[in-house]
Amino acid sequence: METLNESSKLIEQTLRGYEIIMRRLIVGICIGLAIGVILATKAPQKTKSENKDQIKPPQYKAIGQNWKVNLTLASAFPSNMPFIGSLGPQMIERIKIISDNNITIKYHEPGALVPTIKLFDAISSGEIDSALSSSLFWHRKSPAFELFGAVPFGPDIISYLVWFRQRGGQNLYEALYSRYNIHSMVCGATAGTGAGWFNREISELNDLKKSKIAANGLISQVYKNVGAKTIQLAPDELLSALRTKAIDAVAFSTPTIDQNIDLTQHLKYYYFPGWFQRAGFIDLMINLERWNSLTKNQQNIIETACSSNINLSIAASEAGQFGALKKIINKGVEIKIIPVEVVKSLQKAWLFTAESQSKSNKDFRQILESLNKFRANYSIWRELSRI
Repeated sequence: METLNESSKLIEQTLRGYEIIMRRLIVGICIGLAIGVILATKAPQKTKSENKDQIKPPQYKAIGQNWKVNLTLASAFPSNMPFIGSLGPQMIERIKIISDNNITIKYHEPGALVPTIKLFDAISSGEIDSALSSSLFWHRKSPAFELFGAVPFGPDIISYLVWFRQRGGQNLYEALYSRYNIHSMVCGATAGTGAGWFNREISELNDLKKSKIAANGLISQVYKNVGAKTIQLAPDELLSALRTKAIDAVAFSTPTIDQNIDLTQHLKYYYFPGWFQRAGFIDLMINLERWNSLTKNQQNIIETACSSNINLSIAASEAGQFGALKKIINKGVEIKIIPVEVVKSLQKAWLFTAESQSKSNKDFRQILESLNKFRANYSIWRELSRI
């Protein structure tokens, strides 16, 4: 299949030279830690200070040419989670200011209204107006959703955004969500992740097969295809599963987020490179009837706030990773590199997964073909323009 051949070539480009990059990363961390120790000894200590006929219309009233709108928003991410957790409150405050208080949104922490895993149905039915989440969570609806959350051996954040905004990705994304009575827009972005946390060293493929890994969707399928056991969990369920030994490995997110949810207390090794996500989107899902009831101006205000969130989240995501890695190491976690042969096995497992999903789901096939075609062309420009 042409699409899979393109995928294989792109993956080989991604893997090329990664060992050199990772050695530089480890050296950089060690230097950073040494400098940090010196500075810490001199610095003063700081103190810690579903039924459509049940859908209710949004609450609004006319004010001149404007409509007063009150919406509810449920987040899949705790507000104290680094940079992703702050996206909801930041967006709400920005919308409030831009709309001159004509659009107000009430924020709810994960699980406060419905369990995170049920957010999709709650938005679709109109039970909840809106939610901040990730397409990764909706693979049970369609595996195609995951291609907007994280693509194994996929593009970096710049390439991902170029494809999404300029080369058809957004149209495919909106069309997919709209089938479920949901209007969705990208309202944040994350850069690359680690490859996961483990309680055993991964020296060969058999070590993965011995692991019980918390992983969702495509990531889970890839791990299953190399023989590992996987369990699908929401972010707020990870620590409980670690405490009860239901899992002994986690494939989740970036160093800043992983550190914040205290994975360092339970797992010994943090592996790279981040093969399962080099970039990801955070979604603002809005019930389609709610969205269509808004004026064009109000829709533009929400879209503008989300565009601002994208800029802020990319910068915050990239800025915080090295510092988080140093803190992770200071807590006794070892930074490790997955052996090349294991990465190649994961690559083959991804190509098999992609082929299987493409055969069984036309949306998945269409979206992956679009992304791979863009990447094949764009990679030529990236090579030519790189110093």
